[in-house]
Parts: sequence; structure tokens; C-alpha cells
Amino acid sequence: MDLDADDAAHADLAETRFVHLRHPGDSNLIHLSRRDPQLKALLLHLVGQGFLVYKFSNDDGAVTSFVHAKAAPRFWARHTQFGLREHDGVCYLLEKPAHAPARRLLVVFSSMSQVDQMYEAGFSARYLARNLSQAPKYMPWDTAILRIADLGGVVGAFYTDTLAQPDNEARVSALITRVMAELDIEPRHTVLYGASKGGSGALLHSLRTGLNAVCVEPILSDDYYVRRYRDSHFTCGVFPRDKRELFSAALATACPPARRLLIYSSQSPQLPYIRDIAMASAEGRNMAFIDVQNPAISDHPDVAPASLGLQVTLLNQLLCGVDVDPAQLDALRAANRS
Repeated sequence: MDLDADDAAHADLAETRFVHLRHPGDSNLIHLSRRDPQLKALLLHLVGQGFLVYKFSNDDGAVTSFVHAKAAPRFWARHTQFGLREHDGVCYLLEKPAHAPARRLLVVFSSMSQVDQMYEAGFSARYLARNLSQAPKYMPWDTAILRIADLGGVVGAFYTDTLAQPDNEARVSALITRVMAELDIEPRHTVLYGASKGGSGALLHSLRTGLNAVCVEPILSDDYYVRRYRDSHFTCGVFPRDKRELFSAALATACPPARRLLIYSSQSPQLPYIRDIAMASAEGRNMAFIDVQNPAISDHPDVAPASLGLQVTLLNQLLCGVDVDPAQLDALRAANRS
């Protein structure tokens, strides 16, 4: 359906799969909505009905194109050349070992894309950051790597339910279980991993599934990005509840037991949320927290690259089914203290 911006708010979009929206400006609607409240309201109106931005053109005036979430996964997978798969509305990449059957599984949840890509129109730029891109070199040789795309919301769904996709969490967890069954991989040799937004996903789905996890500075509340950066992650009006409420509830109840390791930095502005929501929770008493202090860290995005060696150490140990005992944790904490 072709629409003008002035007509979109009142258009009947039932059964519509594609919307091509003509609007003022010289960039896509995500970019423009960061400085235009009316265009942001229009964007959120369409996202609230399940539409996702997938393309921008400016041949004869600006046009941002949307595809409905019901059609988006197969549409995206069909139009890519890099092996993207789709199952039950979840898009993913699966890299198997080259020379033998997989005996271990590393599940990678994408972080937010870099600033210059976070607001791009294309799905791959926004929803599938290639974190730990050299993972096959660093992990045991018989490790399969499952990368799950964060398809949903405006710049990602944080692997949680959204108003338009209220079953997103269940479908993501089900995909992990399905891949484990297909590859015949035991839970003790499966590890969930992510940094920032990906850390949120890894932690949430570890709490849901009982699988081990290494989480790097997960975002546990929307507060900082709503106040400091005017809702730069487009969470207001997109999710049924703030992540503080989501994670507080998830961490307050008994969860399937697992080894959950959370890397954070006391030099990061995310410290108050990690301290108050995770560390202070009932389930937090069963988690291990490692504070990385490094002169290279001045903000939240610095924590993941500054702790890469620590992440690889922990991932390898858990993938091999070896627990991280208290003495090792003390040594790792001491080694990462400034």
C-alpha cells in the first residue's frame, strides 16, 4: 500500500503486508523521527501495528518502506545471500563445525548496532550485529554457533515481547531448544552469550531455559536511554513494560538453575541498574558478577571490547562443561581490577 504521511494515521491496514510511506525529509523515517516528534509518533503508530522498516528510497521524494512482522522473517531470509534461516518467525544463522559433528553450542544474541547503522533502514544493519565475529577461532573446534537476529521493534526487540509480537520470548527460547535437539547437544555444553542488548537477551533466556550464560553489561532498564538520549532505543510505546519491571520480576522468582556469569564495569553508567536490579535480586545471589576496571572504559559501549579476553576465557570453560569455582572467580576479579 502506498501512503502519504498525512494519511497513514487513519489508514485501514488490516491484511496489509507492505506499506510504502511518502514523507518529508531526505532520510528514512527512523533517522527523521529522532528530531521530529510528529514523525516519531507516526513511526510508532505503524510499529505498534506490527510493521517494521526495511527499506528507504529517495528517487522522487523520500519513501520509507515497511513490512509486517508476520511476513518479515520469511521475506528477510528469502532476500539475503548470507545463509539466513527462519523458523516460526525467528531469523538466525547457524555455523556448524567444519570437520566433525557439533558437540557444543554457543548462542550469540546481537548487541545494538554501531551508531552509524542503528537507524539504517535495512534489517541486517539494525537487527543482526555480528558480535564475536571470530568466535570459531576462539572456541573449541566442535562448537556450533547460533546467531539469533533481534527482529522486532524499531531498532530491536531486546529478545523480549513487544506489543506487536507478544510471543517473541517464547519463540526465541523455542528456537534454541530446537537447535539443541537437532544437533543433539546437551544443555551443559550450551552457553548463551551477549553484550549490552545481547546481554539482556542472553540473561532473560537463560532465566527462561536454565542454560548457562555469559552476559556482558546487559541493559536491565530503559531509564538511562529514555532520559539521557531521548529514548534512543525506541522503547517507549513499543514494549508492554519497562525492562526494569521485566527483569525485576524474572529475577525475583525461582529460575531453572544454571551458571550465570555477568560482566560489568563500575566505570559504566549501567552500574546502578545492574546493582539494584540484578545484584540485589533473589536470583542474583546465585549469579557471579565480575567488575572490569580498565582505563579504556569511559562509557557502557567500552565494556565489551575491554573485556574480550575475559569473555573468551569464561565461554570456553562453560562450553567444555567446567564450572568456574570461587577461587577462579576471585582470581579473575583481581586480574580485572585497576
